[in-house]
Amino acid sequence: MSFPTSVSRPLVSVIIPAYNAESTIALTLDSVASSDYDNLETLVVCDACTDRTAEIAGRYDARVINNENHSGAAYARNVGCAVAQGPIFFFVDADVILNPDAISLAVDALTASDAEVLFGSYIAETRAAGFFSRFKNYQHHYVHQQGREFQTSFWSGCGAIRRDLFEELTGFDVSLMACEDIEFGYAITKSGRPVHLLKSMRGEHLKRYDLIRLIKSDLFHRAIPWTRMIRSGRAEMGKLNTGSVGVRSTLLTALSHLSLPLAALSVHSVWLFVAAIMGIGLLNKDLLWFIAGKAGKGFALRSLAALWLHYSICGYGYLLGHLCRKYPRQRAPAPQYAWTEVEAASSAQMEASH
Repeated sequence: MSFPTSVSRPLVSVIIPAYNAESTIALTLDSVASSDYDNLETLVVCDACTDRTAEIAGRYDARVINNENHSGAAYARNVGCAVAQGPIFFFVDADVILNPDAISLAVDALTASDAEVLFGSYIAETRAAGFFSRFKNYQHHYVHQQGREFQTSFWSGCGAIRRDLFEELTGFDVSLMACEDIEFGYAITKSGRPVHLLKSMRGEHLKRYDLIRLIKSDLFHRAIPWTRMIRSGRAEMGKLNTGSVGVRSTLLTALSHLSLPLAALSVHSVWLFVAAIMGIGLLNKDLLWFIAGKAGKGFALRSLAALWLHYSICGYGYLLGHLCRKYPRQRAPAPQYAWTEVEAASSAQMEASH
């Protein structure tokens, strides 16, 4: 059901979960303040931060909430929604710089149609330094820009939902420490509502990756928990990050791994490894050409190696996810949330801090 015309510019509650985000939170809040949509409130939920995140956020026109215990992003977002006053919740991570029109695009889509929930994507470029930071950003941007309009997952880095739907589902499952937004999107889908991918709604991701961080992120925050959710019937494969290209690329990567010990027995097995890598390149040629257009052919060639690593992690994560216990089939009930509101800084304190 669409919003009535009398509330065509409804109050939007921008909810930012943050854990020790002192290096990026100011940039995120600056982008919210620069939004071309002016009817909004901003809530920063510090998940028991031990750095200056709350202090920095207090310098802005934002309500700062502090969780009593470090409980995860799902818990922090739910706390923000419990405090929020608007009929639309807009989620943005504390390391994302929103485009000026991101919020207004979300409002337009949610008020001019029957859409109830949607998410966007990162812009192609990032100021985060390093090859792996840029590669992951290109990959995320490309996958989302090529995705179908209707999805069965959700992305909380830049996403919006109507309050009534969020409350109907009692929010994110706080028992999940990873992939909670993917599970949330699937729960929405099972309730009979489509999740829209709004490709024009974008922001810049500031997350820095090195090799170790990339492996940890893809394995422990994506592949393993996603597999466990699929096994419990709370997520699915086949769209966005787990489409047919990803599945076939993972199988080819597995073949490349099997060819390595065979090379000790026969030098000809090296060609099996080369063929598998070439197959991965062919399956992902559009992505690689996109990267080449952005960063050059040398960067794209290194990205092929990064894709091999990515799909290797996907394969091992899928196996490890089957060795782990399945998640419960039912969503965890909403708990009693424990939080306190941080008192806003005085005008004198704000002037002294700038």
